[in-house]
Amino acid sequence: MKSAVSRLVVAVSVAATLGLTAACGGGDGDGHDGGKPSTEQAKPKGRDGAPDGGARDTDGAGGGGGGGARDGEGAPAKLVAASLAKGDVRGHDVTTRKPNKLEAAWAGAPASPAVCAPLADLLTSATPPGAKGHVGRTVTTKGTRDQSTTDVELYAYDSERAAERALGDLRTAARNKKCAAFRTGDLHYSGTKALTAPDKGDEAVSYRIGDRQDLFVKRWTVTVVRKGSTLASFAASNLYDPESVARGDESSEESGGADLSTADRADTQPKVPAAVLDAQLAKVK
Repeated sequence: MKSAVSRLVVAVSVAATLGLTAACGGGDGDGHDGGKPSTEQAKPKGRDGAPDGGARDTDGAGGGGGGGARDGEGAPAKLVAASLAKGDVRGHDVTTRKPNKLEAAWAGAPASPAVCAPLADLLTSATPPGAKGHVGRTVTTKGTRDQSTTDVELYAYDSERAAERALGDLRTAARNKKCAAFRTGDLHYSGTKALTAPDKGDEAVSYRIGDRQDLFVKRWTVTVVRKGSTLASFAASNLYDPESVARGDESSEESGGADLSTADRADTQPKVPAAVLDAQLAKVK
């Protein structure tokens, strides 16, 4: 068996083929107008320099959308009621969103460059600056093969104008070449590229992004839709094992675990299922 060091060398060399260090693409970008990482590491500081509280739990999603006392804690009741629940998406399971420890530990950490912060905000479990609350769900296709995983977050803002500003900041970051590669704490993001967003809601933004986690590359395709004063974020993800591809393995099953889909090729980008997007937007009033 190869040592961890040799695996990392292979992973880094093959990951270069992903285009994860490419600058932001041109494109229209939106297509529509309008915890701790380890016991040895200290808790990250928030953007104001104060210790950050880390991830906010939103337990209770899997039991039909209600349930746990902490479900959507701090979020408006209307937002909790609008979140996806079991049975809302045919052929899919809906559970409480639980990001991995690394993502949770650095949620809300300052981004470098700072303009890139909105891109990372919607991939963590923390409520981003300006929002007054959020709820999160993870939606997966039923079955084990060709499984897709999509994190769905709803963010409530005080007004439509506040939500417009938040989405505008996200659009700017997705198009900014400075955000082709950036970091928040120990998370290093790269391969950011603005994509054409679907014609949904009042306006929408889409982008793709990736980051290295251990020996693997985690990749997202993200679509954020604004409906009034609510932002709905859909982040489809998969794990890519560069070494298994270099070996010529048929799959990278060892990389993912049961709760996250894996990808066999460097060019296999995750996709937000239309059924998930439509089901969630139908519940946002």
